[in-house]
Amino acid sequence: MEFVVLLPLFTSLLLLATDASLLFLRQTTLMDVARDTARAVSRYGMTPAEGEAYALNRAANGQGPVTAEVTIAGGFVTVVLTTSSQGAAPFGIIKFAVGDTLVGTAINTMEPV
Repeated sequence: MEFVVLLPLFTSLLLLATDASLLFLRQTTLMDVARDTARAVSRYGMTPAEGEAYALNRAANGQGPVTAEVTIAGGFVTVVLTTSSQGAAPFGIIKFAVGDTLVGTAINTMEPV
């Protein structure tokens, strides 16, 4: 009898932990890609347009569309990657805590020529 009563609780906890882990993994991936892109652009390895294409290619993993914005202003490179949290959290249990979007941002200083 106790098993039947506690099973929904344990199942909910398992689904919550899975959603949280997958969201954390997606957020970390976005931040890593943004950091790598900002570093490459700041070292004059690619233009902002090439940086956006690179970031979109690296961040796309079938968990929803990603938007990328690479800007250079005031000697700083800013990379912002945005995606929906719905694709990363299949069960949608943790949506109340994270909202609708995940954002990965990185800022690097332009290196001297």
